Amino acid sequence: MEIEKLIDQLNAINPNDDSLYDVDSIIELIYKLDTSEAKKAIDPLLRIFERLDEDHYDGVLWSIIHGIEGLKEYEEDLIKSVNRCPNEYNLLMINRILNSGQGSYKSTDYLSLLKELNTNNKLSPFLKEEIKGYIDRHSKP
Repeated sequence: MEIEKLIDQLNAINPNDDSLYDVDSIIELIYKLDTSEAKKAIDPLLRIFERLDEDHYDGVLWSIIHGIEGLKEYEEDLIKSVNRCPNEYNLLMINRILNSGQGSYKSTDYLSLLKELNTNNKLSPFLKEEIKGYIDRHSKP
C-alpha cells in the first residue's frame, strides 16, 4: 500500500472512538515500507495524539509511541507536535527521550521546552502537573 493511502487512513482516525484500533494494522503496513517512505507517517501518527481527548487512555496509544520511536529520527516532528498541541503522549515521549540521556535535539533543549510550556496558562492543570513532574525529575539539583 502506498504511504499516501496510509497517511489518509491515519488522518481519518478519531482516537476517541473505535477507529483508534485501526492504528496497529496501519503501523504494521508502514513498517513494511522503505524507511524514507515510512518516516512520512511520523507527523500523522503524532497528530493522533493531538486529536485525543485529555485523560483518554487506551493501550493502543503505546503502539503509536513505539511505532514512532521505531522509525527513528522523529525528534523534529515531535518538537513541532509539542509546540503545536502539547498533550500527555507527546510530552511522555519527550520524557522518554530525557530518560535516555539525550538532553537536546539541534537547537532545542528538551528541559527548556518543558519549562517554557509550564508557563502556558492555557494548559490544563493535568498537563501542567505532568510537565512539572518531568521538570522535577530531570532538573539537576
